[in-house]
Amino acid sequence: MRRVLLAGLTGLAGGGVAAWALTGPALPAWLRLPQPAGTIPATDLFMPLLLAAIGLAALWRLSAWVLPLVMAGLLLGCGVPLLLDPRADPLDLLASAPLLSTLALPLLAAVLNRGLMRRLGLPGRLASRREIAGFALLAGVAAPVLAGLLAVGVLLALGLTRSGAVAGALELAGAWSLALLSAGTALQASTQRPRRNGRWAARLIAVAALATQAALAWRPAAGDLLLAPHLLLCLHALQATPRHNARLGAGLLALWALGAPAEPAAVGAGALLALLPLAFIALTRHQVRERDGWRIALEALGLALAEWRLPEGRRHASARWLALTTPVDPAARAGSAPLDWVRVAHPRDRETVRRALRELLARPGQDQLGLALRIAADGGDWRWHELQAHVPQRDRRGRARSLVATLADVSWRHMAEERERMSATLFQQAGEGLAVIDTQWRIVEVNPAYCEIVHASREALIGRAAAPLSLANLQRSGLDPAELQAELNAGQPWSGQLQVELDDGGRHVFAAKLSPVPEPDAASPRWRVLSLTDLGETLRQQELLRRRLRYDITTGLPNRDEFMRLMQEAMAAANRDGFKLVVGVIDLDDFGRVNSEHGQLVADAVLQQLSGRLQATLRGARGAWPDTADHLARLHGDEFAVLLRVQTPEEAQRAVDRLLGLLSTPVAIRESRIGNGLALEVGASMGATLYPLDDADPETLLRHAGHALYRAKHAGRRAVQFHDPALDQRDEAGLIAVARLQRALDHDELLLYYQPQIDLRTGQVVGAEALLRWQHPDRGLLAPAHFLPLIAATGLTVQIGDWVIEQALVQAAVWRQEGLNGGRGLPISVNVAARQLSRPDFPQRLQELIQRQPPEIAHLLQLDVLESDALAETLAAQALIQRCLALGVGVALDDFGAGYSRLSSLKQLPVDTLKLDRSYVQGMLGDAQDLSLVESVIGLGRNIGCAVLAKGVESRAHARELLRLGCRLGQGNGIGAAMPAKALPGWIESFAGSDWAEQLKAPSRVNP
Repeated sequence: MRRVLLAGLTGLAGGGVAAWALTGPALPAWLRLPQPAGTIPATDLFMPLLLAAIGLAALWRLSAWVLPLVMAGLLLGCGVPLLLDPRADPLDLLASAPLLSTLALPLLAAVLNRGLMRRLGLPGRLASRREIAGFALLAGVAAPVLAGLLAVGVLLALGLTRSGAVAGALELAGAWSLALLSAGTALQASTQRPRRNGRWAARLIAVAALATQAALAWRPAAGDLLLAPHLLLCLHALQATPRHNARLGAGLLALWALGAPAEPAAVGAGALLALLPLAFIALTRHQVRERDGWRIALEALGLALAEWRLPEGRRHASARWLALTTPVDPAARAGSAPLDWVRVAHPRDRETVRRALRELLARPGQDQLGLALRIAADGGDWRWHELQAHVPQRDRRGRARSLVATLADVSWRHMAEERERMSATLFQQAGEGLAVIDTQWRIVEVNPAYCEIVHASREALIGRAAAPLSLANLQRSGLDPAELQAELNAGQPWSGQLQVELDDGGRHVFAAKLSPVPEPDAASPRWRVLSLTDLGETLRQQELLRRRLRYDITTGLPNRDEFMRLMQEAMAAANRDGFKLVVGVIDLDDFGRVNSEHGQLVADAVLQQLSGRLQATLRGARGAWPDTADHLARLHGDEFAVLLRVQTPEEAQRAVDRLLGLLSTPVAIRESRIGNGLALEVGASMGATLYPLDDADPETLLRHAGHALYRAKHAGRRAVQFHDPALDQRDEAGLIAVARLQRALDHDELLLYYQPQIDLRTGQVVGAEALLRWQHPDRGLLAPAHFLPLIAATGLTVQIGDWVIEQALVQAAVWRQEGLNGGRGLPISVNVAARQLSRPDFPQRLQELIQRQPPEIAHLLQLDVLESDALAETLAAQALIQRCLALGVGVALDDFGAGYSRLSSLKQLPVDTLKLDRSYVQGMLGDAQDLSLVESVIGLGRNIGCAVLAKGVESRAHARELLRLGCRLGQGNGIGAAMPAKALPGWIESFAGSDWAEQLKAPSRVNP
């Protein structure tokens, strides 16, 4: 809406001026448009020029679509003469220049619209000569030509002659060309950056130019002053901005149009007024482009540039300068004075920079300044920058009129300088010897460590060939000098050891490294860095470390690893030469007592003396060859290993007996320098094996000797035992049996048989004992005595025990579900081995097995624990039984009477049942002692509140006697043999229908 209003006002204003000019003859003289006599009528020159400028301004500043409103206002003004004078001829008005100019405005919009100009590469900034030339062609030629063609057509249509029409069209086109060039330049130059210098001078010059042009219009003969406005316009261009200069040119052109005589010189002066501002812009564009080119080049180099006009302020600042000097805080103002930007410098540098810039601006004799400061761009890290400031111009008093400053990031240079200092310090302080050499091995520079290593001064080494790289030393180290040179010339580093003989005759081993110094552009390296480290002390330490790793520190004897290596060599020699080897392990008896009673120092002295005795008797001590020498080693603590070469087993026996005899001699030791010495008797036991009779690897041979030592200590100390290979074979057979039984467990070859337990008085079945059997695929059904002893000391015992308990619980659940014993189920007794019972996690595993079954099954399980196992550790057994009872499981002491139970210990165990050992029950009918023991156990059970079950009831006579003694529970083959689980329900049914219990009532005696 604002554009529409502006367009309407513009059209009306232009129409008003057009009406003023067209109705001039009808108006009084004092109301006419002021114009000297003898000049070109305003309707022929001034009005076309004004209307073309108005149309261009509306087109560029408003829009093309509001141009019809402007034309309507202009046409309205042009039609005013018809209203004032009805007798006026409309055709004469149509042939007038103002009306023709108004009708030609659409052609102006077609040629000079912004869209077409952008497509032609004319953005409207007059930033290049190409853009200036393109604009001059469109505004000075194309648009005027189209307007002239329109005028020719209209004039010819109105009946004018061809020459008259062409003359009128040329006048219109000329006016349009001047107007469009002048107005277009003023409109486009308005985007140029203004200059702050000489504003008042420019204003004075502009007033003088306008006054001169106005005076020339009323002076008939201008003479030499005709070009005075042009000269002033040129001076104005030097002091003002292109925008102001172009506007002044447009104003001068308008004054010229009002008072221009119809003379060629006057027309040329007007054309010059229209072209001068555009020419000035074209000339200054080159300077601006050249200046901008320098600025761009400086920015490309990483320089931040700023220029100041003093005292006005900053004239130019590059983007890099603004990025560096703009405060991070948005509220802080950057300022435009030469010292305002210093506030972004590091606090330690700020005052120094301010003082230096003040001195530069105030001191006439100083025009250059260079210093380093730190700036944190965008609030980042502080980085070093170099400030270069220059004062190109001063006034008469020596004060600076302009200032140019640049900032360059020189952090890399400061970092390089710091690294150079650090490298120099590192070079001088390095512990390894460093030397810079050329391609001929000549020394260029060395550090103090290198001088110390080669025992020479720096002055004596510079310029000379590096001694470690001499031909003799390289060849001594097994290196080819030519290959080494080729590798270094290819840019590859080299490292290795050098066997060096120095000038003073000293021989050294150096760890050396040669590294080429890289050259730019991949050129061949000219310098190499040689680093040397003396390995003498390192090699000695490594040898000492290797010896400590291979030998015992206290005795100096080989350790276990070294002994194994020596044994490997000796076995190879024995295989080659046909002798035998005695591999023995010696252990000092009761040596811990020596250590505890006399201390570590005395114990070490005893070990040293004994090892010395043994070492002195070996063949290696008498200078024998290594492959025939004997060896002694300390394995650990008071344990030694010995390796002897013998020919026969008898010689081996004599050799080991001799060693034990040496160790039985008392050891004389002094505990301190004051007092008498000690004579300590230290005996020894020894285990040995004979290779190749015992044909095994070194590790196994040593282990066999250890086994033999174990048997020697158990057989009686101060003895020797040789390993028996046949014993290994038996052990191997045992391992095979264990593996076979494990496979039987995995393949369901194990099963449970159940032997019934009854009440002897009523004949009722009260339980069953689960008995393990092995259904061997080749040997048939095997009792536990055939296979359990083989696994008694292995973990398989625990696995089988868990399996038995699990199967018993499953069977108890099955019988209860089947309604056995009136639906109450049948209690099952399970034997628990000592190894299984002693495991701390046994109650937890028992609980896991019970939880797999229904809750009512737990009370049907009873664990039978051997009397000897339960009473060995009463407190532990008591805690274990309590945990089992808490799970609802019953506990019975099995084979009771076979051990030697203490009544006090028995009372502490909360067991349910005592199970008489079968051997006493079976022998009580013919042995008074067995009978007495059975009677005692029955009485003991009655007294402590435990049920007593007699195992081994083989006949009715045994049952009858047990009833007489007061024992009601019995189990044995005389009642029922062990049977599979499926057969037990049928047996119970048949046994209940028998008269077995009635027959027990036959002859009986009353227990007194």
